[in-house]
Amino acid sequence: MSLRCTMKWKATSLSVGLLLVAAASRPSASAPRHSKPITIGMVALLAGPQKYDGKVVRTWGFLNIARTSEDDSLWLHKEDLVAALSKDSFGLELREEQREQFKSLNHTYVMVQGKLHSKGPDGPGLESGTISDLTMVHGWTPYVPFEPDKR
Repeated sequence: MSLRCTMKWKATSLSVGLLLVAAASRPSASAPRHSKPITIGMVALLAGPQKYDGKVVRTWGFLNIARTSEDDSLWLHKEDLVAALSKDSFGLELREEQREQFKSLNHTYVMVQGKLHSKGPDGPGLESGTISDLTMVHGWTPYVPFEPDKR
């Protein structure tokens, strides 16, 4: 083999090797994407839910597990639930075992994490969207201001 032929073969081998390394380091289209949740307050989420459509979000609100699963929801405040200010809420798609598991947290403030499906602030339906595929519901005690001793 001549020196020129050997150099050409090595250059081709190197090019093919680099292409294989580059292709292996890129995620494939079928590989699942595990994105970090977006931590966002309910006010910002209610103001622009379409920005977060299809994304995993983590937020805080007032949990309402209703008589029927279709009415399970997360509200900005307890008072919004009482006053039926539906656009200040997101429907929750809880599995039956989750409904049982989280019953003790009903009518308390919670932190939730799940996938947001937006209807937009002016969209159809009563609530601003739904949160599905919940992976976390934790109790969240609202801030109680410190009261100094009154002596």
